[in-house]
Amino acid sequence: MKSSLLISSVAILAQSEAFLPNATPKHTQTHLQAEPLESGSKVIVCTGPTCGRSGGKKMLPIFQELAQEMGVTVETISCVSECAECGMGPNVEVRKKGDDGPFYPIKNNIKTEEDVKAVLGLS
Repeated sequence: MKSSLLISSVAILAQSEAFLPNATPKHTQTHLQAEPLESGSKVIVCTGPTCGRSGGKKMLPIFQELAQEMGVTVETISCVSECAECGMGPNVEVRKKGDDGPFYPIKNNIKTEEDVKAVLGLS
């Protein structure tokens, strides 16, 4: 029973958009928040080896400056996606106030001040 359930699950996943050769994960298509993040929200900037080299460390002070004015906490982590999205970085996890997880949206390819503003809902 378990093996047929597993096989069915794998078959369904294989047909999904995420497994198409040129598919783009849905959360990489836009950085925009519908509205500015509330005070008490948190963004976690990946500064690990791959994201750090691709701009995560450069975006950190921009996040810190803009988020402070909003009451949004900025933290860093070595990898926000357990390396599943390293090639799409720099990556930022967004934890809206009151969101209990366990999975939080990850915004990819955050390389400019405009990207940072979009993640924070300021653009």
